[in-house]
Formats: sequence, C-alpha cells, structure tokens
Amino acid sequence: MATREQALVKKIKEWTGSTQIGDDCAVLEGGMLVSTDTLVEGTHFRLDCIDWRRLGWRSCAVNLSDIAAMAGRPRYLTVALTLPRAQAGSEADQQMQNNLEQFYVGFTACASLYQAQIVGGDLTVGEHVIINVTAIGAGHEAGTLRRGGARAGDAVVVSGVFGASAAGLQILLSKNISAKTKYSELVTAHLEPKPRLCESWALVRITGERGALMDASDGLADALYQIAEQSNVDIDIDLAAIPISAPTLEYAASLGVNTDAIQWALYGGEDYELVATMAADLWDAQSQADFPFKKIGVVVERAAASTNIDENQPNQPIIRLLGNGAASKSNASVVDLNHCFKHFC
Repeated sequence: MATREQALVKKIKEWTGSTQIGDDCAVLEGGMLVSTDTLVEGTHFRLDCIDWRRLGWRSCAVNLSDIAAMAGRPRYLTVALTLPRAQAGSEADQQMQNNLEQFYVGFTACASLYQAQIVGGDLTVGEHVIINVTAIGAGHEAGTLRRGGARAGDAVVVSGVFGASAAGLQILLSKNISAKTKYSELVTAHLEPKPRLCESWALVRITGERGALMDASDGLADALYQIAEQSNVDIDIDLAAIPISAPTLEYAASLGVNTDAIQWALYGGEDYELVATMAADLWDAQSQADFPFKKIGVVVERAAASTNIDENQPNQPIIRLLGNGAASKSNASVVDLNHCFKHFC
C-alpha cells in the first residue's frame, strides 16, 4: 500500500492543481528540468558518521540523481544552508568556516565531475544543519523519461547493485572499526553515492521517451511501486535477479540469520541506482556486456480490484516477488512499503 508520504504528495497535487508534481523533476517549457531536495541533520545524515567533505559530495550527488532519473543533463545548482549560530571570531566560528570549506570542496568536486555549476544559494541560522539544494538541468536530446511510461510486457531493468548503502550505514552506526576497514566499499557506497547520469543517457538513446525511469533513493521496492502506480500496471520481480554485491552478501551473513541482504536491497534505500522499464524487443537487442542495466522482472497488466492485496486501497499496484523466474504467482510474496524508511509515520 502507499506510504503516508505518497498520500500527502497526492493531496498536494490536488491542493495546488499542479500537473508537474509526481516525477523526480518538474519538466518546464523548453525541456528544462528542476528538482529540489532537503537533507536534515539527524534524519538524512549524522555528523558523527560523515565528514564535511563527503557531506558536500553526497548533498550534490543525491540531487544530480534526480536529474539522472529523468535522463537529463545537469546544468546549475543552488545551495541553501542552515547552520548553528557561532560567535564571530570564536573557535566555534573558525571551525564552522573550516567545515563549510570542506563541504564546498566536496560539493564542487561532484558538481564539476558532471559539468554542473553552483550559481547561488542562501545562508541562515538554526538549531540543526539543514541542506537544501535545487538542481536545474536540460532534457536529453533523445527525450525525457518519466515514471508513468511502463507498459505490460516491458522488461524491468536496473543499474548497479542494491543494498550496499544500507549495509554501509549499518557499519557506520555500529562503530565497528574493523568492519569499516574490511568493508570500505560499502561505507563509500553510502557516503559517496554516484549519480547514474551516463547510464541514464545510454538508456534514453535507445528508448527515446518509450519507457519509465526513476532513481531508487527510497529503495528499490519504493521505485518499483511508484512506477507501477503511475503507469497503472503491476510488476513481477525475480528476487534472484536483483543485483547484490559480494561484500553486501558477506557482511549480511556475518551479522547472522536475522539480517537478510535482500531486505537491504528492497527497502534500505539511498543506493541511487536507476530503475527503468523498456520495451522487451529493445532489451533483447542489447549487448549484455555493454549495456549498463540488468533485467530483474517484467511489467504485467494491472490486477482486477477484487484480487488486489489491500482491500482498503483496491486500486493500488501489486509488486510480486518471485523466488525464481518460474515461481508460481499464487505463491509469491509482495512488496510491503511499511519496511521502507518513512518520513511520516
């Protein structure tokens, strides 16, 4: 079923009458893309788990990921910061300036890598660090992909691997120094995500605007659900096909039977990989060695309301999780968004 956050977004669309709300970016006249995102200390990051340089990189990367989720090209960024008050000339003031310098070193490094420029922002004082970034981009010359373009029969494809960021966060929270060293790849996946811009361009060059696309910022399960909902379809996923890295599997196994890497992959979030659908014939025509996506499932016709999982929300999509490609749908589990991170309980 839909989360409360998704329900609130629907109400905001009703209250505002906006036709632009619902994708990772708003698409403006001329094909310009605009997105905004907020990172709040204690909710999206902890300063005892991340240094300021990496916080800058991460703040930029997660916003550029929204541009990638529309297959766009990033152009400009504004950065608004809320920072704790510090007496001018004090040791705390000097430390704040040092922190800000490192933040912008990291932010600029990420922005420059993807040819985006910081063009403005705002500074204010508050009790906690709050980072608000607006990303402005241009639509790709081959077209713009949205969440609502999936059709029955499409292949469901993803970039990269899933669950690494959730595993990395677990390591950071555990304060386990040896695990942090051994599984540094997972820690980096959480602290320095890579926006999949090149991958999105490779996709849109093949599909044009025929297909669906978004990023998995809130988890693979959430992305699949939102694509299915906006496309009015259901989706069948082969659990065995979901790409999970060997370090993620190894670290999950080291924590014992109560930790399942597939749960991190589905619900952990913050992997910032792409989730897409494309016509089956286009998928079949791709060289698996060169194309930066893997198939994990198929789009199917929306089930009748009477057979839907939640009787109180009969028009909600079903995301079936099949044990393998030949598993019976009647025995499949389904995505439960209650396992995802929820801003509004």
